[in-house]
This record gives sequence, C-alpha cells and structure tokens, in this order.
Amino acid sequence: MTKLCCILAWQADTGVIFRRGPGKLIRLIGWNLKTHSFEPGQWFKGQIYVRKSDLSPDGTKLVYYAAKFRAPLLTWIAISSPPFLTAVVLWEASGTWNDLSLFETNTVLALATCRADSTIDPYAGFAVPHQLTVKPKPWPGCFHKLADHDRLIRDGWVVHSGDPVYRARLAKHAEPVVYRKCGIARFQPAYLDMSAVDDATVSYSFCEAPGSAAELNADWAEMRGNDLLFSRGGKLFCRTSRKVAKRLVYDGPREIADFDDMTFEPVEAPGWAKTW
Repeated sequence: MTKLCCILAWQADTGVIFRRGPGKLIRLIGWNLKTHSFEPGQWFKGQIYVRKSDLSPDGTKLVYYAAKFRAPLLTWIAISSPPFLTAVVLWEASGTWNDLSLFETNTVLALATCRADSTIDPYAGFAVPHQLTVKPKPWPGCFHKLADHDRLIRDGWVVHSGDPVYRARLAKHAEPVVYRKCGIARFQPAYLDMSAVDDATVSYSFCEAPGSAAELNADWAEMRGNDLLFSRGGKLFCRTSRKVAKRLVYDGPREIADFDDMTFEPVEAPGWAKTW
C-alpha cells in the first residue's frame, strides 16, 4: 500500500513528499504549495526515516536519515537538493541511534550525533561546503522524545497533553502525547491534533468548530495557515478555509494529487543537484 509523508519548509511555499511503496521503494517528490504542482524526483530502495529528516527554511536542501543495512554503509545522514537524493555531503550514522538532524537556518545544520564529542567529519570522499556550518546535536539517551519533536515545536506545534519524554522500551505502555497545531484565524480558529504513542503509532484528528473533532484516518497531516493538508492511501487532499460571518468555513476534502500508480524508473540527478 502506498503511503505519503511530507515535510514542509517553514519559510517558503514548498515541501517534499516521501512516497513509499511497494515494499522498500521510496520516491522523493517536490511540492509547490502555491500552485499544488509537483516535481517527481529520485527513487530509493531502503529505509528513509522521515521523522529524523528536515528541510531547510527555504526548501532548497533536505537532510535525511537513510539505511540499507549493508556494507560499506549501514546507515547514514545526507544532504541533498530536492527532489533529488544524490548526496552533496554525507555522514556515517551509528545504526539507528542518531536523533533528528535539524536546519537552524539555511546554512546552519544541527547534525544528529550519538555523543557530544562525536566527530562531525563527513564520510570519506565528501567535504562540508564552505557555505554550511555544522554543529553536533547529541542523542538524548534512553529518555527521549518523539523523533521529530524538535521539528514539530519549531514549526508551530505545541504539546497539548501528555509528557513528550518517555523511556523507549516502555513507549508502548505510555499515555499518548497530543501535539496541536492551530490555525491563524482571529475567530474560532480550527486546530489539528496529532496523537503519538511512538514514532510508528500516530493518528490525526481535525476540529473546524467547537465540538466537531473528527478522525482523519490520515498517514500525514499538517495545517498551512488555515488550510488543512493531509494524505491517505497514496493521495494528497486539501480542505480550504474561507471566512463567513466572522468564522471559518471549510470546504470538503479536495484531492490535489494521486501518486498511487507510480512505478520505478531510474532517475539521474542533474548537475545542479550534485553540488551545494
């Protein structure tokens, strides 16, 4: 079954879509949020940990956590130019222990490391571009937060209920943490709730008016301004808001893209995507 997960740039009208399926195939797709136009990019066979990945504020660079679990590199962290995955710079990761790497600005990256004294030197054959500043972001240990907690908070989500810090092995028995993203309307703003037990057990509900919260059955969801964006079964949907008598009214879900029937094709990154 096809699933879509997305990361949106927080200072630009752009995003990236990770299209997963069938099996371990993943395709990166560029998304213009103004026009809802899309640019299909490269495929990858393996695992990309979307919750441990991030997009630069202007949307031009992607840092992603990938794994194939075979020599010479089992897991790694790379920066690429979406919608391509060809690494501009790459670091070897420590299994799946590394945390979320986070862009603090377009040219400052907090790189997930296992310890504060871990090296931030790139993998052999790669060099950090002179335009980029890299600093370590150590793994917080056994007590840790949802993998993308720091990115959620940066992007305007707040912890509505529950404790975001938990011991990993006990996560399945913990109370869910509910993150909330509110719209920007002055009157009765709508809100989106994300309930998470762990990185793999996440659900979304949307409330457009008091007492109207409803499950979305979505693989991913986000609020952009007052509009709701979400994915389900390989398709992207949008619920557009409009103001009526000092309150927001939401149109029904509108399908804006269907990526379900894509098939693998080799895609070579263009020259501009191979350098910073």
